[in-house]
Amino acid sequence: MLGETLAIITAIMWAVSTVLSAKALKNVDPIRSNAIKTFSSAIIMIPIALVTGDLTTPSNIDLNALFLVVLAAMIGFGIGDTLLFKSIVLMGVSRAYTIVYTSPLFTMIIAVIFLKEPFLVKYLIGTVLVVLSLIMVSLDKDKDHKGISLKGASMSLISALCWAVGTVLVALGLKGISVFLANTIRFSVLALFLFLVSKPRKKWKIAGKDFVVLSASGIIGMVLGGITFLFSLQMIGASRATPLSSSSPIWASIISSIFLKERITIRLLLSSIIVTIGIYFLI
Repeated sequence: MLGETLAIITAIMWAVSTVLSAKALKNVDPIRSNAIKTFSSAIIMIPIALVTGDLTTPSNIDLNALFLVVLAAMIGFGIGDTLLFKSIVLMGVSRAYTIVYTSPLFTMIIAVIFLKEPFLVKYLIGTVLVVLSLIMVSLDKDKDHKGISLKGASMSLISALCWAVGTVLVALGLKGISVFLANTIRFSVLALFLFLVSKPRKKWKIAGKDFVVLSASGIIGMVLGGITFLFSLQMIGASRATPLSSSSPIWASIISSIFLKERITIRLLLSSIIVTIGIYFLI
């Protein structure tokens, strides 16, 4: 049960990270926000990797595993997240996230085919239930976007596929590289990528409070959540770890309703029940 527990803890930490950075995202560009979070996470991961000895013994690094981890970061975070941002601009947050959170289904299919992970009907049922709950919680009305954009929907769907491919590539890379080194490398690569696409020559107007909140969000969601997620991948495989950790938006809604006093809706309650049933099938 440790792998399943770590995946659920990952989802909760990702949710806390999302809620924590919610206010800062109102003042800071999304790509720059992500760049700050990722850069802070990379800085924190370097001493952790040094303490564990992963950066002090380069001769023990599997170059093939290193390549897979870097490739996963570029496909999953780099291409996937960038397409998601563009999709959000075209058709709004709720519609874009509704489509992109079908990624656990893609992950299960790819993991079963290429990683030879076991296929059980109950895992499929659990994954479908988690995806259904995510779709329900993200189907709020979008005042700024009236209809679905075919281009935006295509981008969001490709983003979901990129996330799935990235997860499977990381799972493969973890067979020859440690969790701590994998996180250090992928966060460093992602931070550089985000910095390059964030229009670095233009002036960055970011309040100190927003910088601290975004950094804390990165440490909780990317460093701690990233470590628990990769350990979960190692223990229970991509096809189960991904849907369990993807329940993050449900936890974010629950946390927001408690601490940010956001309204609890019937849709949220139903989504919470469905995701709980889905988790039952996946553990």
